[in-house]
Amino acid sequence: MSEKGKSPGFPYIAEHIFAPIYPVIAAQIIEQSERKQGICLDLGCGIASLGIAVAEITDMQVYGVDFSAEMCRLSKDKAYRHCLSGKVVPLQADVHLLPFRNNCADLIVSRGSVFFWKDLPVAFTEISRVLAPGGQAWIGGGFGTKELKAQIAEKIVEIDPDWHDSSKERLSPENIQAIQEAGRQTEILSRVVQDGSGFWVVLSKRG
Repeated sequence: MSEKGKSPGFPYIAEHIFAPIYPVIAAQIIEQSERKQGICLDLGCGIASLGIAVAEITDMQVYGVDFSAEMCRLSKDKAYRHCLSGKVVPLQADVHLLPFRNNCADLIVSRGSVFFWKDLPVAFTEISRVLAPGGQAWIGGGFGTKELKAQIAEKIVEIDPDWHDSSKERLSPENIQAIQEAGRQTEILSRVVQDGSGFWVVLSKRG
């Protein structure tokens, strides 16, 4: 379910190379969503870097959801290191069948995972179901700023020379269109944010 589970080296990459982007993304999402309290879900969380960044600047209870038991273990360890045990709780689950009640999540974030979901319409329907009225979901693969994206790209190609090719494949027009269409099919308000810093589908459920 998450790109972190697809690459054996991703926990290291997320912790050391991608680390600067998560506080920036979290701050942007919190500012634009105006969600600072309630429940946040970090879907396909990997080592919960984005969820932890959200927890550090809000009063939200964060659940880091990942299909991989290993990623959940690493999430728990990272939350402990950040003194956020209890505030960031890992949960092994599938985005296509989320173990949450209807209308419970005030904020949903997911960075880098959507490109590996097997059934986009089903996953987005689940996201729409659990999203609370007045809440937002940010699903995509942003880097915070185009400058950060360039810095990350420069570092990661030293480890993975094929990264640019795989990134272009993930962000192919066909994939982007499929993600956008899955967002539109939820029948709640959706918009696309796509610029030099990356790509997001933003779902907003009316209050």
